[in-house]
Amino acid sequence: MATYRTSRNLEASLIDFLTTNFNADWTNVSVEKSFARVYDINLPTICVRANNTSHNKAEIGGDSTIRTVQVLIDIFATSDGQKLDLTDYIVEKLKGGCPYYDYIIVDGVVDSKTANGRIRVTSLEVTPIDFDTDKDRLDVHDRYRSLLTLSISLGRIEA
Repeated sequence: MATYRTSRNLEASLIDFLTTNFNADWTNVSVEKSFARVYDINLPTICVRANNTSHNKAEIGGDSTIRTVQVLIDIFATSDGQKLDLTDYIVEKLKGGCPYYDYIIVDGVVDSKTANGRIRVTSLEVTPIDFDTDKDRLDVHDRYRSLLTLSISLGRIEA
């Protein structure tokens, strides 16, 4: 039995949240953690990955910090319209934050999860990906892409 640490819990919580929402409101949208895996599956696909993390001191002279994580959400769509719709949908769902879970892993598979706070989205930026190449010459996965860059926090001090 193993437990994820904070960074993996953040990624897994965001993936769970988006997967649950897409399953309720859309059909055939995959939410993945691995960027490389995206190119092996059908579109549309969403890829969630934690990127840069900063730990700012909570108080002068102490070792406690407040964690802020940059999360990248890549959107791989089948058309420009779908790219815009998926982008707006994700922004709508995430701007209010989402539940944070602690995960227990057994034999490489999630065995259980326990709610332990809320992920707060402190900023969100949308960047269309344009390779400046004729779309017909690009891999189908790269033709209609967008990138969401989130800054998130659990809003708590870490010892």
